[in-house]
Amino acid sequence: MRRGMKSAPPDITPPPAEEQHPIKNPIVRAVAHWYARRIVNVNINIIAAGLLALIPVSVCVHFIHSTKFIENGKAIAAITFLLDVVFDFSIYFCLHYLANHGPFRKLVSHNPAYRGMSFLHDAGLVQMQRAILSPMLYIIWLVTQHYLIDETSIGAGWATAIGGVLGIGFSRVLHTIWMMLEERRRHAKYLAGQSTGA
Repeated sequence: MRRGMKSAPPDITPPPAEEQHPIKNPIVRAVAHWYARRIVNVNINIIAAGLLALIPVSVCVHFIHSTKFIENGKAIAAITFLLDVVFDFSIYFCLHYLANHGPFRKLVSHNPAYRGMSFLHDAGLVQMQRAILSPMLYIIWLVTQHYLIDETSIGAGWATAIGGVLGIGFSRVLHTIWMMLEERRRHAKYLAGQSTGA
């Protein structure tokens, strides 16, 4: 090396830090990624909405029945249906937004088969499927409720809750099978589009 020529200073730039996941706890992160699966959070949110809706519905039915404002079993069943539709659908829309379109989505990956769907389109699709299955849910629920009110002494509130749990359980099994088939179809369509665009 020639005298007088200065050597280049050593590169002291620190290596780029590894990108850290916003959810640091590995257990919480695993649960979040599991919940992020649409078929999982739709089922959980529907069950949660149904169970949460049972609280105000059961309270209202118990109040109506205990005050003898309405004593006819069929009338109570009709009121139960209307109250449940209002509370259940309202609660579900909120939960679906939080799970699939809210800030939570920035923390976990998104199923590419459903990417780009608007909130109204996405939630509306789920509610349409629920509406198709709802006759079975409400037949099981209201028949059970009517039978328990007329044939047992457990009370209208408990009869409403038990019927609701049975109806939700049966409908969830059928809806899960439907969503699994729908998810496979959408995923196959997504892969076909990717291969065509390649």
